[in-house]
Amino acid sequence: MKIKTFFTIFLFIIALTSLTRSGDRSGARSTSMGFSNVVSSIGNDAFGINPANYDYTLPITKNKDVMKKKRKIFDPHWEFSLFSMGGGYGSDSSIEFYNNYLSYLSIDRNRFANLFTNIEEVFKFRNTILPADKTDVNYDFELNWLSVNYKNKFGAVNFTISDRVGLNTEVNSRDEYLPLTFGFNFNTNGSYNITDVKMTQSEAIAWWIRKYNVGYAKQWNFKKGTIKSFSIGVSGGLVHGFGNVTTYESKLDISTWGIQNINGSNHVDSIKGKQDFHTQSALTDFFTDYQSGAETQFNLFPKPAGVGYSIDFGVSMQLGSDWKIAASVTDLGKITWDYNTITNNDTNAFAYYNFYVNSSDPTYNRMVDDLGGYQTQDSVSTFSTEMPTKYRAGIMFKPNTKFMIEFNWVKGTNDLPGNTSDVIYCFGAEYFVLPYLPVRTGFSAGGPGAYYISLGAGLKLKNFTFDVGTYGINQLIEDKRFSVALSTKIIL
Repeated sequence: MKIKTFFTIFLFIIALTSLTRSGDRSGARSTSMGFSNVVSSIGNDAFGINPANYDYTLPITKNKDVMKKKRKIFDPHWEFSLFSMGGGYGSDSSIEFYNNYLSYLSIDRNRFANLFTNIEEVFKFRNTILPADKTDVNYDFELNWLSVNYKNKFGAVNFTISDRVGLNTEVNSRDEYLPLTFGFNFNTNGSYNITDVKMTQSEAIAWWIRKYNVGYAKQWNFKKGTIKSFSIGVSGGLVHGFGNVTTYESKLDISTWGIQNINGSNHVDSIKGKQDFHTQSALTDFFTDYQSGAETQFNLFPKPAGVGYSIDFGVSMQLGSDWKIAASVTDLGKITWDYNTITNNDTNAFAYYNFYVNSSDPTYNRMVDDLGGYQTQDSVSTFSTEMPTKYRAGIMFKPNTKFMIEFNWVKGTNDLPGNTSDVIYCFGAEYFVLPYLPVRTGFSAGGPGAYYISLGAGLKLKNFTFDVGTYGINQLIEDKRFSVALSTKIIL
């Protein structure tokens, strides 16, 4: 991958991390139940999961005293959620590898050049940075700035502002990325050659998007028959994209002759190669200033680098008093990136002669600029990306007010940040140890990380709830991934 792209993605992730997967990341209840949530997430918690559940009424209980105590919750009321957040990071290899990989993204020009002008750096990079096996690297974070849900007899309306940040990439194994097929030999004058070096990187994408979302849902209740209620909901959102950096599969073939240390600096007689790099990016002005080193003032509402839309649709059905089923499709849409865009399809060959590997040598600087692809950049073209569309279906069994279990099937249509095209099977359970103290656990199989065991708890009062959850406690124990969420709700 090009040095400029490495640097940009690194700053992109670090900057966004300092500011604070899919739409369910900020829901601590969902997180602690292994994201088994398409049926049981209601009100504000249903944002990004199933808009049909914005409007909800529990089945009428036979206990009239309990019904009277609960009635106020289901009369016209407001729900407010402020600063609910969640996210995770890591890789199939280890958290240490994830951190090393971010360091690799921030690699400076000298170290990058050393990958093919210093044999010790070649082996150090190969053995300490690259994984033994191909591995996924993921970072995702969601922050719900504000979510409001109003419910009355005509249905429910929801308004939510949500930010998502993410990085998805698959890092080739060291044998695929930098195979040991290159040549290495000494010359009579003591210099050496490193020839036929081949580097191959998979696709990587990082982005920051914001959704301004409005949804409506309506539940119909039935007194007779097996179907006790049926709900349908839809929501639509304006999407502002503040950053997108994508690098497609990239290759570099390079040979270096006459490498020799002279007065503490490596000198190169000649270097020749051919690159095959394909990148695209669009960044709001904040990142343009940031990467150039200029002083910048962060703006909470910066000019978007891309604008798009997102649509969610869902249904839910109560069967008898104990069973409920639901299904949804979320994030149907796309983003068109048309501000500060740079696309680059560089397949040029290059050759440079007689230079020192340091930034004071103009020939070396020209080579680095060539590898950066500055001569082939296109800053006029626009590009589009899909939204991280996801399909969900689930069934819930709730025999009483204390206990419930839920099973979900989840399938994404792409591998954008916060999404996976793999099928994921989720199972979750919730039990109220005390009327105000629910404990939760969950299990999921599929997608990056293979399987996750989740835990969490909450505090559920009359007008306030607080939830905390961790997704993949086993991943943390295995030192592979870490994921946590916190969420709050006020009911008036």
